[in-house]
Amino acid sequence: MATKRTTKKAETMAAKKAAKTAAAPAAEVKAEQSKAEAVKTAVVETVKAATETVKAATETVKETAKEAVKETAKAAPAKEAAPKAEAKKPVRRTKKAAAAATAEVYFQYLGKEFASKDLVSDVKKAWIEMTGKKEEDIQDIKVYVKPEENRAYYVVNGEAEGHYIEL
Repeated sequence: MATKRTTKKAETMAAKKAAKTAAAPAAEVKAEQSKAEAVKTAVVETVKAATETVKAATETVKETAKEAVKETAKAAPAKEAAPKAEAKKPVRRTKKAAAAATAEVYFQYLGKEFASKDLVSDVKKAWIEMTGKKEEDIQDIKVYVKPEENRAYYVVNGEAEGHYIEL
């Protein structure tokens, strides 16, 4: 009888030991899964933030390009007005006219900085080199900055196939 009890006790202890060792890997797997979920969540949040940054930068570049097109149109030679028969007296102003404000837009991402006017001028140069056309042929420029790819894609006069510059 004593050997049966000893054998049974040894079997019970071996079963408990096996259960503990089986539970340990399961706990480690759960811990690894929770770590993986945390990393996944952080990556998703980072991608969302970067996407929002790119969208904001794209909107800014679009507006800057519109302003550049307007400035180009203003710089075109204007027709001279016919001389007026009667000159008007100058209007006396009591308030000083406000000085025109200047705006510069810079994009900063991962230690890099890009000025919007530099991006537009680089796009113009790249487009001229690629197509062989003149700067006067440009009617419309749209620049889309993708800092995670280190590129700026552009559309000039509605043509976009394969057009990008390295930042």
